[in-house]
Amino acid sequence: MKSSYISTLSWTMSSMGSITKIQNEITKKNTEIATGRYADIGLQLGVTTSLSVNMRREYSQLQGLIDSNSLTQAVMTRTQTGLTNILDTASSYQQTLLSSQASAETVTQMQMEGQSGLSNLVAALGSTDGTRYVFGGINSGVAPVKDYSNGPQAAVEAAFVAKFGFASTDAQAANITASDMQDFLNNDFATLFNDTNWKSTWSNASDQALTKQVSQTESVTASVSANDPAIRKLAMAYTMMGYLGTTNLNTATLQVVMDQSRATLSEGMTGVTNAAAAIGVSQNRTTNATTQLQTTMDVVTTRISSLESVDPAQAKTELDTLTNQLSMSYSTTTKLLSLTIMNYV
Repeated sequence: MKSSYISTLSWTMSSMGSITKIQNEITKKNTEIATGRYADIGLQLGVTTSLSVNMRREYSQLQGLIDSNSLTQAVMTRTQTGLTNILDTASSYQQTLLSSQASAETVTQMQMEGQSGLSNLVAALGSTDGTRYVFGGINSGVAPVKDYSNGPQAAVEAAFVAKFGFASTDAQAANITASDMQDFLNNDFATLFNDTNWKSTWSNASDQALTKQVSQTESVTASVSANDPAIRKLAMAYTMMGYLGTTNLNTATLQVVMDQSRATLSEGMTGVTNAAAAIGVSQNRTTNATTQLQTTMDVVTTRISSLESVDPAQAKTELDTLTNQLSMSYSTTTKLLSLTIMNYV
Protein backbone atom coordinates (compact mmCIF):
# COMPACT_ATOMS: atom_id res chain seq x y z
CA MET A 1 0.00 0.00 0.00
CA LYS A 2 1.25 3.45 -1.00
CA SER A 3 0.28 6.69 0.72
CA SER A 4 0.21 10.18 -0.85
CA TYR A 5 1.69 13.28 0.68
CA ILE A 6 -0.99 15.90 1.46
CA SER A 7 0.01 19.07 3.24
CA THR A 8 -2.11 21.42 5.32
CA LEU A 9 -1.00 24.22 2.98
CA SER A 10 -2.46 22.52 -0.10
CA TRP A 11 -5.76 22.05 1.70
CA THR A 12 -5.75 25.67 2.78
CA MET A 13 -4.91 27.07 -0.66
CA SER A 14 -7.63 24.97 -2.27
CA SER A 15 -10.18 26.27 0.21
CA MET A 16 -9.09 29.90 -0.26
CA GLY A 17 -9.34 29.50 -4.01
CA SER A 18 -12.91 28.33 -3.57
CA ILE A 19 -13.65 31.39 -1.43
CA THR A 20 -12.36 33.74 -4.14
CA LYS A 21 -14.52 32.05 -6.74
CA ILE A 22 -17.62 32.27 -4.55
CA GLN A 23 -16.92 35.94 -3.78
CA ASN A 24 -16.74 36.70 -7.51
CA GLU A 25 -20.04 34.91 -8.07
CA ILE A 26 -21.65 36.85 -5.22
CA THR A 27 -20.45 40.11 -6.76
CA LYS A 28 -22.02 39.10 -10.08
CA LYS A 29 -25.31 38.17 -8.44
CA ASN A 30 -25.43 41.45 -6.54
CA THR A 31 -24.87 43.29 -9.83
CA GLU A 32 -27.64 41.31 -11.53
CA ILE A 33 -30.09 42.00 -8.71
CA ALA A 34 -29.23 45.72 -8.78
CA THR A 35 -29.38 46.13 -12.59
CA GLY A 36 -31.90 43.46 -13.51
CA ARG A 37 -29.63 42.15 -16.28
CA TYR A 38 -26.85 39.60 -16.56
CA ALA A 39 -23.52 40.79 -15.20
CA ASP A 40 -21.65 39.27 -18.16
CA ILE A 41 -23.86 39.48 -21.24
CA GLY A 42 -21.29 37.96 -23.56
CA LEU A 43 -20.73 34.93 -21.32
CA GLN A 44 -24.43 34.40 -20.76
CA LEU A 45 -25.69 34.88 -24.35
CA GLY A 46 -22.77 33.44 -26.28
CA VAL A 47 -23.38 33.59 -30.04
CA THR A 48 -26.57 35.62 -29.57
CA THR A 49 -24.63 38.51 -28.01
CA SER A 50 -24.53 40.29 -31.39
CA LEU A 51 -28.34 40.39 -31.38
CA SER A 52 -28.28 42.17 -28.02
CA VAL A 53 -25.66 44.62 -29.26
CA ASN A 54 -27.73 45.41 -32.36
CA MET A 55 -30.85 45.90 -30.26
CA ARG A 56 -29.05 48.33 -27.98
CA ARG A 57 -27.65 50.23 -30.96
CA GLU A 58 -31.16 50.56 -32.38
CA TYR A 59 -32.42 51.68 -28.97
CA SER A 60 -29.77 54.43 -28.84
CA GLN A 61 -30.68 55.62 -32.34
CA LEU A 62 -34.37 55.75 -31.45
CA GLN A 63 -33.68 57.62 -28.22
CA GLY A 64 -31.47 60.07 -30.11
CA LEU A 65 -34.27 60.81 -32.58
CA ILE A 66 -36.80 61.29 -29.78
CA ASP A 67 -34.46 63.71 -28.00
CA SER A 68 -33.80 65.53 -31.27
CA ASN A 69 -37.54 65.78 -31.94
CA SER A 70 -38.00 67.49 -28.61
CA LEU A 71 -35.51 70.16 -29.66
CA THR A 72 -37.12 70.39 -33.10
CA GLN A 73 -40.51 70.99 -31.50
CA ALA A 74 -38.96 73.81 -29.45
CA VAL A 75 -37.63 75.44 -32.63
CA MET A 76 -41.00 75.13 -34.37
CA THR A 77 -42.84 76.50 -31.35
CA ARG A 78 -40.50 79.49 -31.28
CA THR A 79 -41.01 79.95 -35.03
CA GLN A 80 -44.78 79.88 -34.62
CA THR A 81 -44.56 82.44 -31.82
CA GLY A 82 -42.49 84.72 -34.05
CA LEU A 83 -44.91 84.33 -36.97
CA THR A 84 -47.86 85.04 -34.68
CA ASN A 85 -46.20 88.25 -33.49
CA ILE A 86 -45.48 89.24 -37.09
CA LEU A 87 -49.09 88.65 -38.12
CA ASP A 88 -50.46 90.50 -35.09
CA THR A 89 -48.37 93.58 -35.93
CA ALA A 90 -49.33 93.39 -39.61
CA SER A 91 -53.02 93.00 -38.76
CA SER A 92 -52.94 96.07 -36.53
CA TYR A 93 -51.20 98.09 -39.23
CA GLN A 94 -53.66 96.85 -41.83
CA GLN A 95 -56.53 98.15 -39.71
CA THR A 96 -54.85 101.55 -39.56
CA LEU A 97 -54.45 101.67 -43.34
CA LEU A 98 -58.04 100.57 -43.93
CA SER A 99 -59.54 103.05 -41.51
CA SER A 100 -57.40 106.07 -42.41
CA GLN A 101 -57.77 108.65 -45.13
CA ALA A 102 -54.94 110.19 -47.14
CA SER A 103 -54.74 113.42 -45.19
CA ALA A 104 -52.39 115.50 -43.09
CA GLU A 105 -54.36 114.48 -39.99
CA THR A 106 -53.68 110.76 -40.36
CA VAL A 107 -50.39 110.54 -42.25
CA THR A 108 -48.20 111.06 -39.19
CA GLN A 109 -49.87 108.16 -37.36
CA MET A 110 -49.51 105.92 -40.41
CA GLN A 111 -45.87 106.87 -40.79
CA MET A 112 -45.14 106.10 -37.13
CA GLU A 113 -46.92 102.75 -37.33
CA GLY A 114 -45.01 101.89 -40.50
CA GLN A 115 -41.71 102.56 -38.75
CA SER A 116 -42.84 100.68 -35.66
CA GLY A 117 -44.06 97.77 -37.79
CA LEU A 118 -40.69 97.43 -39.51
CA SER A 119 -38.90 97.59 -36.17
CA ASN A 120 -41.19 94.90 -34.74
CA LEU A 121 -40.67 92.74 -37.82
CA VAL A 122 -36.90 92.89 -37.43
CA ALA A 123 -37.24 92.07 -33.72
CA ALA A 124 -39.53 89.09 -34.37
CA LEU A 125 -37.16 87.76 -37.02
CA GLY A 126 -34.40 87.96 -34.42
CA SER A 127 -36.12 85.29 -32.31
CA THR A 128 -33.85 82.57 -30.92
CA ASP A 129 -34.36 79.24 -29.22
CA GLY A 130 -31.42 80.00 -26.95
CA THR A 131 -28.75 78.73 -29.32
CA ARG A 132 -29.71 79.87 -32.83
CA TYR A 133 -31.76 82.43 -34.75
CA VAL A 134 -34.80 80.45 -35.86
CA PHE A 135 -35.45 82.63 -38.93
CA GLY A 136 -31.85 82.48 -40.13
CA GLY A 137 -32.24 79.24 -42.07
CA ILE A 138 -29.08 77.16 -41.95
CA ASN A 139 -27.11 80.36 -41.33
CA SER A 140 -28.50 80.56 -37.81
CA GLY A 141 -25.47 82.01 -36.06
CA VAL A 142 -26.15 85.68 -36.90
CA ALA A 143 -29.20 87.94 -36.73
CA PRO A 144 -31.16 87.22 -39.93
CA VAL A 145 -32.22 90.82 -40.72
CA LYS A 146 -30.33 94.06 -40.22
CA ASP A 147 -31.79 97.09 -38.49
CA TYR A 148 -33.15 99.63 -40.96
CA SER A 149 -30.45 102.15 -40.05
CA ASN A 150 -27.70 99.61 -40.69
CA GLY A 151 -27.72 99.46 -44.50
CA PRO A 152 -31.32 99.43 -45.76
CA GLN A 153 -31.92 103.11 -44.99
CA ALA A 154 -28.98 104.23 -47.11
CA ALA A 155 -30.14 102.04 -50.00
CA VAL A 156 -33.73 103.35 -49.83
CA GLU A 157 -32.59 106.98 -49.65
CA ALA A 158 -30.18 106.48 -52.54
CA ALA A 159 -32.95 105.02 -54.71
CA PHE A 160 -35.28 107.90 -53.80
CA VAL A 161 -32.69 110.55 -54.61
CA ALA A 162 -31.77 108.82 -57.86
CA LYS A 163 -35.42 108.86 -58.93
CA PHE A 164 -36.57 112.30 -57.77
CA GLY A 165 -33.36 114.31 -57.33
CA PHE A 166 -33.87 115.15 -53.64
CA ALA A 167 -34.15 113.38 -50.26
CA SER A 168 -37.41 111.95 -49.01
CA THR A 169 -37.40 114.47 -46.17
CA ASP A 170 -37.15 117.42 -48.55
CA ALA A 171 -40.19 119.68 -48.83
CA GLN A 172 -40.00 119.25 -52.62
CA ALA A 173 -41.54 115.80 -52.08
CA ALA A 174 -44.89 117.61 -52.19
CA ASN A 175 -44.37 118.04 -55.94
CA ILE A 176 -44.05 114.31 -56.65
CA THR A 177 -46.94 113.24 -58.86
CA ALA A 178 -49.01 110.16 -58.20
CA SER A 179 -47.85 108.53 -61.45
CA ASP A 180 -44.18 109.17 -60.70
CA MET A 181 -44.57 107.69 -57.23
CA GLN A 182 -46.37 104.66 -58.65
CA ASP A 183 -43.52 104.15 -61.13
CA PHE A 184 -40.96 104.43 -58.32
CA LEU A 185 -42.77 101.92 -56.12
CA ASN A 186 -43.22 99.41 -58.94
CA ASN A 187 -39.63 99.60 -60.18
CA ASP A 188 -36.83 101.35 -58.28
CA PHE A 189 -38.24 100.69 -54.83
CA ALA A 190 -39.40 97.13 -55.56
CA THR A 191 -35.91 96.30 -56.85
CA LEU A 192 -34.54 96.92 -53.36
CA PHE A 193 -36.43 93.81 -52.21
CA ASN A 194 -35.50 91.39 -54.99
CA ASP A 195 -33.35 88.35 -54.19
CA THR A 196 -30.02 90.02 -54.85
CA ASN A 197 -30.62 93.33 -53.07
CA TRP A 198 -32.49 91.80 -50.15
CA LYS A 199 -29.57 89.49 -49.39
CA SER A 200 -26.94 92.18 -49.84
CA THR A 201 -28.76 95.02 -48.08
CA TRP A 202 -31.24 93.56 -45.64
CA SER A 203 -30.58 89.92 -44.84
CA ASN A 204 -27.92 87.64 -43.36
CA ALA A 205 -30.18 84.60 -43.56
CA SER A 206 -29.85 81.67 -45.94
CA ASP A 207 -32.59 80.71 -48.39
CA GLN A 208 -32.59 77.15 -47.08
CA ALA A 209 -34.82 76.88 -44.03
CA LEU A 210 -33.82 74.65 -41.13
CA THR A 211 -34.81 71.00 -41.73
CA LYS A 212 -34.72 68.21 -39.19
CA GLN A 213 -34.87 64.43 -39.42
CA VAL A 214 -37.73 63.22 -37.21
CA SER A 215 -37.60 59.50 -37.97
CA GLN A 216 -35.40 57.03 -39.83
CA THR A 217 -37.14 57.94 -43.10
CA GLU A 218 -38.74 61.36 -42.61
CA SER A 219 -37.54 64.96 -42.38
CA VAL A 220 -39.54 68.14 -41.84
CA THR A 221 -39.04 71.86 -42.36
CA ALA A 222 -38.66 73.27 -38.85
CA SER A 223 -38.49 77.01 -39.49
CA VAL A 224 -39.06 79.84 -41.98
CA SER A 225 -36.22 81.78 -43.58
CA ALA A 226 -36.19 85.57 -43.30
CA ASN A 227 -35.63 85.49 -47.07
CA ASP A 228 -39.15 84.20 -47.61
CA PRO A 229 -40.99 86.44 -50.14
CA ALA A 230 -43.78 87.04 -47.61
CA ILE A 231 -41.32 88.52 -45.13
CA ARG A 232 -39.94 90.80 -47.83
CA LYS A 233 -43.46 91.94 -48.73
CA LEU A 234 -44.10 93.00 -45.15
CA ALA A 235 -40.79 94.87 -44.94
CA MET A 236 -41.66 96.62 -48.19
CA ALA A 237 -45.12 97.63 -46.96
CA TYR A 238 -43.79 99.09 -43.71
CA THR A 239 -40.93 100.92 -45.43
CA MET A 240 -43.26 102.57 -47.95
CA MET A 241 -45.30 104.35 -45.33
CA GLY A 242 -42.59 104.71 -42.74
CA TYR A 243 -39.61 105.99 -44.70
CA LEU A 244 -40.63 107.53 -48.04
CA GLY A 245 -41.32 111.01 -46.71
CA THR A 246 -45.06 110.46 -46.60
CA THR A 247 -45.67 113.50 -44.38
CA ASN A 248 -44.43 115.71 -47.23
CA LEU A 249 -46.46 114.11 -50.02
CA ASN A 250 -49.56 115.65 -51.57
CA THR A 251 -52.87 113.89 -51.02
CA ALA A 252 -53.02 112.08 -54.38
CA THR A 253 -49.47 110.79 -54.11
CA LEU A 254 -49.98 109.78 -50.48
CA GLN A 255 -53.02 107.78 -51.56
CA VAL A 256 -50.85 105.86 -54.03
CA VAL A 257 -48.40 104.95 -51.27
CA MET A 258 -51.22 103.94 -48.94
CA ASP A 259 -52.89 101.74 -51.56
CA GLN A 260 -49.63 100.11 -52.53
CA SER A 261 -48.65 99.54 -48.91
CA ARG A 262 -52.06 98.03 -48.12
CA ALA A 263 -51.93 95.65 -51.10
CA THR A 264 -48.34 94.61 -50.39
CA LEU A 265 -49.10 94.09 -46.71
CA SER A 266 -52.05 91.86 -47.57
CA GLU A 267 -49.86 89.71 -49.84
CA GLY A 268 -47.26 89.41 -47.11
CA MET A 269 -49.83 88.44 -44.48
CA THR A 270 -51.22 85.72 -46.74
CA GLY A 271 -47.73 84.33 -47.27
CA VAL A 272 -46.90 84.38 -43.56
CA THR A 273 -50.19 82.66 -42.75
CA ASN A 274 -49.34 79.92 -45.25
CA ALA A 275 -45.87 79.58 -43.74
CA ALA A 276 -47.34 79.23 -40.26
CA ALA A 277 -49.71 76.54 -41.54
CA ALA A 278 -46.79 74.64 -43.07
CA ILE A 279 -44.92 74.75 -39.75
CA GLY A 280 -48.10 73.47 -38.08
CA VAL A 281 -48.08 70.49 -40.43
CA SER A 282 -44.42 69.87 -39.54
CA GLN A 283 -45.31 69.98 -35.85
CA ASN A 284 -48.01 67.35 -36.33
CA ARG A 285 -45.69 65.15 -38.37
CA THR A 286 -43.03 65.42 -35.70
CA THR A 287 -45.51 64.51 -32.97
CA ASN A 288 -46.69 61.49 -34.95
CA ALA A 289 -43.13 60.44 -35.69
CA THR A 290 -42.21 60.67 -32.01
CA THR A 291 -45.20 58.54 -31.06
CA GLN A 292 -44.16 55.91 -33.60
CA LEU A 293 -40.56 56.02 -32.42
CA GLN A 294 -41.68 55.52 -28.83
CA THR A 295 -43.79 52.54 -29.85
CA THR A 296 -40.84 51.02 -31.71
CA MET A 297 -38.55 51.70 -28.77
CA ASP A 298 -40.95 49.89 -26.44
CA VAL A 299 -40.76 46.84 -28.70
CA VAL A 300 -36.95 47.02 -28.78
CA THR A 301 -36.87 47.41 -24.99
CA THR A 302 -38.98 44.29 -24.61
CA ARG A 303 -36.66 42.32 -26.89
CA ILE A 304 -33.58 43.52 -25.01
CA SER A 305 -35.23 42.58 -21.73
CA SER A 306 -36.03 39.10 -22.99
CA LEU A 307 -32.37 38.60 -23.88
CA GLU A 308 -30.61 40.24 -20.96
CA SER A 309 -32.96 40.25 -17.98
CA VAL A 310 -32.51 37.95 -15.02
CA ASP A 311 -35.20 36.43 -12.82
CA PRO A 312 -34.95 38.46 -9.59
CA ALA A 313 -36.31 35.63 -7.44
CA GLN A 314 -33.90 33.10 -8.91
CA ALA A 315 -30.99 35.52 -8.60
CA LYS A 316 -31.86 36.09 -4.92
CA THR A 317 -32.04 32.35 -4.28
CA GLU A 318 -28.66 31.82 -5.96
CA LEU A 319 -27.18 34.70 -3.94
CA ASP A 320 -28.41 33.17 -0.68
CA THR A 321 -26.94 29.80 -1.68
CA LEU A 322 -23.59 31.39 -2.53
CA THR A 323 -23.61 33.32 0.74
CA ASN A 324 -24.14 30.08 2.67
CA GLN A 325 -21.35 28.41 0.70
CA LEU A 326 -19.04 31.30 1.46
CA SER A 327 -19.82 31.04 5.16
CA MET A 328 -19.09 27.32 5.10
CA SER A 329 -15.85 27.91 3.19
CA TYR A 330 -14.74 30.47 5.76
CA SER A 331 -15.47 27.96 8.53
CA THR A 332 -13.58 25.17 6.77
CA THR A 333 -10.60 27.39 6.04
CA THR A 334 -10.49 28.51 9.67
CA LYS A 335 -10.37 24.89 10.83
CA LEU A 336 -7.65 24.04 8.33
CA LEU A 337 -5.54 26.98 9.40
CA SER A 338 -5.84 25.87 13.02
CA LEU A 339 -4.43 22.39 12.28
CA THR A 340 -0.88 21.79 13.57
CA ILE A 341 1.14 18.70 14.25
CA MET A 342 1.64 19.98 17.74
CA ASN A 343 -1.96 18.95 18.41
CA TYR A 344 -0.91 15.33 17.98
CA VAL A 345 2.43 15.26 19.79
